[in-house]
Amino acid sequence: MALKRIVLSLALLTLTACASNDSSRIVNGYRIAPDANLAGANLTGAKLSGSYLSWANLVGANLAGANLARADLSFANLRDANLSGANLTLANLRNANLTGANLTGAKLSRAYLSSANMPGSILIGANLGGADMIGAILNGANLTNANLNNSNLTSSNLSGANLRSAQLIATNLFNSNLTNADLTGAELRAAKLDLVLYDGLTMPDGSKLPSEP
Repeated sequence: MALKRIVLSLALLTLTACASNDSSRIVNGYRIAPDANLAGANLTGAKLSGSYLSWANLVGANLAGANLARADLSFANLRDANLSGANLTLANLRNANLTGANLTGAKLSRAYLSSANMPGSILIGANLGGADMIGAILNGANLTNANLNNSNLTSSNLSGANLRSAQLIATNLFNSNLTNADLTGAELRAAKLDLVLYDGLTMPDGSKLPSEP
């Protein structure tokens, strides 16, 4: 009898654990869950803080003004998504695809964007202060007036990026590619600028660094 009670208790614990791990829920009529197909979904202003959306398909989704603070969007496909004004503070966007995404005015402070794929993304006025962007691909991205203070862009690709008037105070750009990037008017105080590639780089004063030897 004691053995049966133990087995029953273990079964109940297993069921409880499974229930607690069921991260799916319905928001604005859409199922929010890892691997969810939310391509083209209208989630404007949705409350999605802490949501699990890893590997989700969010191509072309409208997430303008959505609250995605602390959400897990690792490996998610957010190509051409609208995230303007969204709150992504402390969100996990590691290895996410943000190609061409609109992140104008988005809050990405202390977000995890290591190895994120973001070519051509629009980050005008975005707050990326303290973000982990190691190895991020940002070639051709528009970071005009963006706040990148204290962010880590080690080994990132910023070739052709627009960083005009961006805040880069104490930003780590070690080993980064800034070929043809535009830093006109940018604030680089205490930034680490041991660059790998910088041909055609426009400095804050409008001058260009000499080509690599």
